[in-house]
Parts: sequence; C-alpha cells; structure tokens
Amino acid sequence: MGAISFELDVDNLLEIVPEGADLSQDELEDDTRDFLPVVRELDVVELVEDEILLALPVAPRHERCGLPGAADAGERENPFAALAGLKGKPN
Repeated sequence: MGAISFELDVDNLLEIVPEGADLSQDELEDDTRDFLPVVRELDVVELVEDEILLALPVAPRHERCGLPGAADAGERENPFAALAGLKGKPN
C-alpha cells in the first residue's frame, strides 16, 4: 500500500468551438483532435485535471505486484470434487 510512480504522458489536441456549432461528419470522425464546446469561460485547471484523471490507469499496481488472485490460483480446489465422491453411492 505504498506510493506508485506513474509517468504521465498526455498529448491531446483540443479544438475550442462555440457550443452548438455545426461540425461536419469528417470533422467528427477525425481522431487526431477533439472538439471542446465552450459557452463563455473555460476553467483550464479543471480541464487539465480531467485530462490527467483520464490518463491514469484504472487499477494501478506496483511493478513487483502480480494480478489480484494470481498467487493462489494453483491452490484452488474444484468445488464439485466432493460431489464426485458421492456419485454412484447408494442412499
């Protein structure tokens, strides 16, 4: 439960457009840029914070940590193994 170093690399092209602007289908399908509709003012700090949050991994973990549950994956017993022993026994 220690700190995790994560190198942040965000490189997005945001194009500010007036809210309600008509964009062509070609513009909407262009994956090299994103359109940001703005009414009056743009809170740049909030925008940068959102971009950082979107760039973070969903489930961060240390390099030396394995996937959750992977350590005891070989030790699992089949839950139906006990039923196999009962098969064929008279009541």
